[in-house]
Amino acid sequence: MTEAEAASRRGRRQSGVPGAFGLDPVLWAAWLYYEEGLKQDEIAEKLGVSRASVFNLLQRAREEGVVNIKIDPARMERVSLAREIESATGIDECFIIPDEGAAEPLYDRIGRFGARLLEQRLSDADVLGVAWGRTVMSLSKALAPMSLPGASIAQVTGSSIATYDFSPELCTSNIAVRVGARCINLHAPGIVSSAKMKQLLMGEPIIEQHFRLLRTCTRTLFGVTHVGSETLLKDSGFMSEQILADYQSRGAIGFVSGYFFDREGKPVLTEIDARHIVMPLEDFLQVPERICIGGGMEKVAAISGMLRGRYASILVTDAGTARAVLKTY
Repeated sequence: MTEAEAASRRGRRQSGVPGAFGLDPVLWAAWLYYEEGLKQDEIAEKLGVSRASVFNLLQRAREEGVVNIKIDPARMERVSLAREIESATGIDECFIIPDEGAAEPLYDRIGRFGARLLEQRLSDADVLGVAWGRTVMSLSKALAPMSLPGASIAQVTGSSIATYDFSPELCTSNIAVRVGARCINLHAPGIVSSAKMKQLLMGEPIIEQHFRLLRTCTRTLFGVTHVGSETLLKDSGFMSEQILADYQSRGAIGFVSGYFFDREGKPVLTEIDARHIVMPLEDFLQVPERICIGGGMEKVAAISGMLRGRYASILVTDAGTARAVLKTY
């Protein structure tokens, strides 16, 4: 076959992409491979291109989001380590990602798997309460587009300009946009100047309405932060070193969704709590499904305490952290 004949053949094949597929060879190749079950050489024949070109088209389909390949989270739960965590801690479900993975921050890897889990769990009737943090932000960015117009994504703690990269309002709005749900931000500061000011704000109709909604949450999503010399709470500017030192002196080792706790999971309180605008702990613990996503060796004590305090009913973490947490039981 001459070069001209080959070019003519390719042209005829390319023009054969159905109009319903927008004459898009990437979409057409993806459809033939994933939906029709054709082999790559069969697709190459249909398109009049080489098998290598088909491989490149399918790669582009993944990169451009035409195709989303997902691992079933239920399979990950079956690993023995997850079962050991469930048995030792009493948590309802544990999902563990392997130690080996992409060369990227652990919070991105955990967030990505958390996104796959949330995609399977979230429904149009849900009210999802969202806290802030790097792992929660990573999850929000990894979510596949969905359409859940009946769902509500609600902020559980007040706002702070200090955590602009992963603020409560940004985490909440990102998730709402990705899943096509209603976004409900909490229009109040995270920490106010006095207990009196908190009392006044909590009496405002719009704030009262928000906290009534939070009492209807069907799920919550949050990360876990350790309290130590290097902690996100201080590095982000959300709390001063003096405030954190006060909590530490009272035994605090971890922080989830606005609450400090000690090694046994018991709440640790200071005068800051009287000024903190956050979903009340008694309401938070009544939420049927409470999903904690987080990992890393620096967080082992915090995750262990968090599990003892029953703050989470579901944990998504990594294998190394899970093994270290088990040793604390």
